[in-house]
Amino acid sequence: MTPISVTIDRQGQPVGIVSLVGEHDAYSAGRIASELEVLLESGLPAVVDLSEATFVDSQTLSVLLSGRHQADTSRLGFTLVLPDGDFTQVHRILRMTGLGSWFAAYPTLREALAGARAGHTSGDRLKVA
Repeated sequence: MTPISVTIDRQGQPVGIVSLVGEHDAYSAGRIASELEVLLESGLPAVVDLSEATFVDSQTLSVLLSGRHQADTSRLGFTLVLPDGDFTQVHRILRMTGLGSWFAAYPTLREALAGARAGHTSGDRLKVA
């Protein structure tokens, strides 16, 4: 089973954190979607920590896009943790698909939490040049 953990950061405004480790595909996409839905329907901004994810497929990307859309609709923050650099499959797929700018991505969890609390949902750090 691919590790997925959900925690709540309660330092200031509570923020839900969904941490993904390893490979994520159709097998785990449903659980990721459910966890994000619960957090966002509870009125919590969300952070998806991809710093230890080694692979995400199109279904996982679709789940992330749906979560971002739900956050936008609810006026909640939705951010990603993606360490700087172009060294992971996650970075490459976001660049190749042009979806990088659709997400507010930060290199550290601390920055992603601050962005989520501020209501950020999109950015340009991963735009294709």
